[in-house]
Amino acid sequence: MLFKFVYSVIIVGCSSLLGFIFANTYVERSKLLNSLLSALQMLETEIVYGATPVPTIMRRVGNKTKKEIGNIFLSAAGLLNLNSGQTFDEIWHDAVIREAKHTCLSREDIDLLLSLGKNLGISDCEDQVKHIRLIQEEFKRHYEHSLIEQNKNTKLFRNLGFLLGMAIVIIVL
Repeated sequence: MLFKFVYSVIIVGCSSLLGFIFANTYVERSKLLNSLLSALQMLETEIVYGATPVPTIMRRVGNKTKKEIGNIFLSAAGLLNLNSGQTFDEIWHDAVIREAKHTCLSREDIDLLLSLGKNLGISDCEDQVKHIRLIQEEFKRHYEHSLIEQNKNTKLFRNLGFLLGMAIVIIVL
């Protein structure tokens, strides 16, 4: 009897933990999008008020933001310092693809982030700021949508994990 009880607790605990892990991806995505909005604001400020080289801007923004987002900017700064002959768009693409694997960002978020590299460094200050603001607005919509998904899906996955564990216990034992 004690044997069944211990296994039941382990099964329910593990399935509940899985539910919490899946639910946490929605929470983490919202946090990352909020951090990304802050990073874009810093990027805009650096472009408008400082005549700073792009690698330095990327490094500053990367050091001031959440690790997962900051790594994208730091990776781009590192690749820019290598002077490999690539355009900024190619370097940005490589940095985003390499570092986005380690985040909870959706494919749409990554595509939008990739579009940032197309206009940075090749147009004048005003055009760059307009492009950054346009991307910020789109990321704000993504952020608001992620909060709605977070509220809906975190509760769902947490409850689903627990209930799935209970169902397994009832069926098996």
